[in-house]
Amino acid sequence: MTFDELLAPGRLWLLLVVAALGVLYVVVLRWRRSATVRFTRTDLLDRVAPARPRWRRHVVAALQLLGLATAVVAMARPVDNTTERTASDGKILMLFDVSLSMMADDVDPDRFAAAQQAAREFVDAVDDNVQVGLVSFSGAVAVEQALTLDHEAVDGAIDGLELAESTAIGDALAVGTDLLTDDPTDGSTAGDQTDGEEPGADAEPPGVMVLLSDGETTVGRLTAAGADEAAAAGIPVYTIAFGTAAGTIVDPVSGQVVPVPVRPADLELVADTTGGEAFEASTGDELADAYDTIQDQLGETLGEEIEVTAELTWRWAMAAFLLLAAAWGLSLWWLRGMV
Repeated sequence: MTFDELLAPGRLWLLLVVAALGVLYVVVLRWRRSATVRFTRTDLLDRVAPARPRWRRHVVAALQLLGLATAVVAMARPVDNTTERTASDGKILMLFDVSLSMMADDVDPDRFAAAQQAAREFVDAVDDNVQVGLVSFSGAVAVEQALTLDHEAVDGAIDGLELAESTAIGDALAVGTDLLTDDPTDGSTAGDQTDGEEPGADAEPPGVMVLLSDGETTVGRLTAAGADEAAAAGIPVYTIAFGTAAGTIVDPVSGQVVPVPVRPADLELVADTTGGEAFEASTGDELADAYDTIQDQLGETLGEEIEVTAELTWRWAMAAFLLLAAAWGLSLWWLRGMV
């Protein structure tokens, strides 16, 4: 058994008593040995002092001393400390671009499939006590999965994404901001904040957003407007511009080849405005690395870390009880001739 610390270490001085009993045991053994030597009537010695079970009585004594020492440790109240993050404040909302430009195959096998794979791996790496949600956006914004601790449900929502026309980054940011500030699981709403008042520098953000896209806003509110809403709510947005300048797709209506180069400018604006960070990825591996870096940087935004202390006194007390019970039982069995 191990422990991190003792709540009452001063009680360990009682181990000196256990040590003294051990010394007394050795002294008594030596005294008995010397007394036996002085008894010269060896013909009567066997009758008045029958043979003792030598090593067995030492085992019993050792168990008794070990049990007492374990009891002293139990009295010192050993504890085990672990660190957990509060689940109510740990929220990551993923904003996922499902515009037709994600069909481009400049990334193996294509932008969309590679982005889905990297997103699933990111979700799987998130701590179990952190809530994750998924919002998709093309010309319209859809909440694919509300914030939840069920990360498998988020993976399923990622697998079920479908592509559509246009890109509405500004609207996606606005919807994401509403989800994080109006989340009923933490008992707060956007209305709790005084109108026009920005969160203080030390205020804990209601969560973070991770935005993946390969383009720029083509419909809905401007990207800058959505970024301003997130910034006003104190929500940092980490952005990933995914794709290359050589990306193309085949227009499903006209059949023509349409260039769809990655456009990181809008995403950089979002990150700068909200206090997040902007990343660019042109391959699946670079995208995975970007997600890993974001995961490493999210510690300050995912709720307060709390220390959980579990007292282990009962374990040590149980061990002491078992040791002393074993010593008592062995003494009845091995030393019964001495009684």
